[in-house]
Amino acid sequence: MVVVSGLVVEGLEVARGEFHLGPIRLDVPPASATALLGRSGAGKTTLLRTLAGFLPAQRGEVRLGDRSIGRLPPERRGFGFVPPNLGLFPHRRVRENVAYPLRLRGAPDAAAQTRVWIDRFHLGGLADRYPAELSSGQQQRVAMARALAAGPSALLWDEPLAALDVESRDVLLRLVRDLLVAEGLSLLLVTHDAATALALADRIVVLVEGRIRFDGPPEQLARAPLDRFIARFLGFENLLSLAEIETGSASGLAPDLRRAAGPGGVVIPPTALTWSRSGTNEGPAQVNALRWTPGGWVVVVQEGPWTFRVPAGPHPPTVRVGDPVTLSLDPTLLKPLSDLTDEEAA
Repeated sequence: MVVVSGLVVEGLEVARGEFHLGPIRLDVPPASATALLGRSGAGKTTLLRTLAGFLPAQRGEVRLGDRSIGRLPPERRGFGFVPPNLGLFPHRRVRENVAYPLRLRGAPDAAAQTRVWIDRFHLGGLADRYPAELSSGQQQRVAMARALAAGPSALLWDEPLAALDVESRDVLLRLVRDLLVAEGLSLLLVTHDAATALALADRIVVLVEGRIRFDGPPEQLARAPLDRFIARFLGFENLLSLAEIETGSASGLAPDLRRAAGPGGVVIPPTALTWSRSGTNEGPAQVNALRWTPGGWVVVVQEGPWTFRVPAGPHPPTVRVGDPVTLSLDPTLLKPLSDLTDEEAA
């Protein structure tokens, strides 16, 4: 049984060439998960590798429970670390991979503990296979079993589910969520996947150029000031910068868009737009594409230089590509964009 500990980071700063991370303050309580978000280069992996002890920090403190661990070598910090490439030994079978940290520390019951973790991650029928003989989801479960077999107080997980299909991801998320509670673990994970973060995390931290831009529960993220990265992460597709708004100034929608915009532009939620058949063959907008999604049909509409995705309900739309349509806008639903990260997320 692992020791119940919380992860606390105070004033952590890291310098790598011209990049500066911090100061960072984090608090990941026991039996909880915090997701780190941010575009490439924001410092997410740098933070995880520094906490794990693989990169030096210039200043700050890292604690697990009542232990200060920031000056300890990686193997004494009490973390389970799962990197993006999983780090499985290709020449060792599943049971040997899981047993590795136990044998490294000379655990007298290594074989018995290995069986426990293999069973908990439903790997019993795969124990004699090599990593190359496993699916991506099975490899992820082996990596997690090995990390937890080491008896950590906290887990650091970098891009955990990028290569998994939806079903494999859901299975692993349920396993991890149950283990966090059962073992009292703190989990800090890096992900670009909204479904993973919102399904697993109790708290979300957004990094922008090495600094914390947002720190709070998932349900508050949509109410925080939106920049282009956060808006894309939350699934908003209809975004216009100030310059893009001006390119369509002849449109009847432009005044409302201009009034609602922030320094980085405006978010047009799908519910803010409706379309209707144009009364003439010279409608102000035109249907570019029809798409079916699990949430229903979407009509892709071109109005001047702008392209909007507009929900059309569960039934096939009564328009075809090239048909003229008229767009209507509810300005009360528009959201301003900040300009802190006015680039597409990588």
